[in-house]
Amino acid sequence: MKKLYIAIVLFCSINAYSQTESSFSYTKFHEPKLNLGYLILGNFDVTYEHLLSEESGIGVNLMVPFDDYIDWNINYNLTGYYRFYFGEHYADGFFGEVFANLNSVQDTIELDGGSRDEDITDLALGLSGGYKLVSDGGVVLEVFLGGGRNLFSEYNSERDFDFVLRAGLNVGYRF
Repeated sequence: MKKLYIAIVLFCSINAYSQTESSFSYTKFHEPKLNLGYLILGNFDVTYEHLLSEESGIGVNLMVPFDDYIDWNINYNLTGYYRFYFGEHYADGFFGEVFANLNSVQDTIELDGGSRDEDITDLALGLSGGYKLVSDGGVVLEVFLGGGRNLFSEYNSERDFDFVLRAGLNVGYRF
C-alpha cells in the first residue's frame, strides 16, 4: 500500500509541460481562379493551382472564347505551369513561372502570293512573372504577365500567332 501511495504522489507531483502553439500547421493547397480581365473581353479563362510547398506550385489553365466582342481567332488555350514564389508567406508574393501552352488558332497563312485561313494547333514554351495576394480568409488576387514562342508549326514564319501572350487578373479562393 505504501508503494501505491508513493507512486500516486509522484505521479501527481510531476509538472506536465505542453505546447500552447502547435508546430504543425494545416496549409491549404488548392486554388481555383477566374481571370476577370479575359472574362470582360469575352473569354472564359479558369485556372486550378495545386501548391506543392511554401515556395512552389503547379497549375493548369483553360481559356475558351465565348463572345465575339474582340476577334481573337483563338479556338482554345490549354496551359500547364510551374511557379516559384519569393514571398514571406505560404505561396504568396512575387513569383516566376515557366509554362507550356497548347493553343489552337484560326490563322491566315500567306503562301505563294495567296492566302488561306487554317486552324493551327501548336505548342508554346514561355516565361511569366507576377504577384499574388492571399487574404487570411483565403481570397486570392493575382496579376501576371509573360510570353512564349510557338515551336512546331510549319507555318511559323508566315503566321500572326508566332508568339503567345500570358496575362491575367485572377480572383480565386484557397482551400
